[in-house]
Amino acid sequence: MTNKEQELFGEEVIERVAEWEDAIVLEPRSTFNRAIIGSDTDYRIVYSVKRIIDALMEDNEIDETDALEHFEYNTLGTFRGMQDNNKPLFVHEEFIF
Repeated sequence: MTNKEQELFGEEVIERVAEWEDAIVLEPRSTFNRAIIGSDTDYRIVYSVKRIIDALMEDNEIDETDALEHFEYNTLGTFRGMQDNNKPLFVHEEFIF
């Protein structure tokens, strides 16, 4: 999929979960929508960690280490300890069989 196709798919998923007003969508959408791989039955958006890292590297012209650090601190760090049932899901695709 091209970046534009990934963004459009991300928007389709967001539209599907929009009926659930508490769904959490990561910003900026121009980066994170490319990492959306679906949603679950509880209207939570599912993001690919690998695609997030790739998008951060491309958009910010940084290497993988810096992109991973940025993701862990600025994205995952905001959800640590958060008991919100609407927080997005992050999938490490290399572990899916």
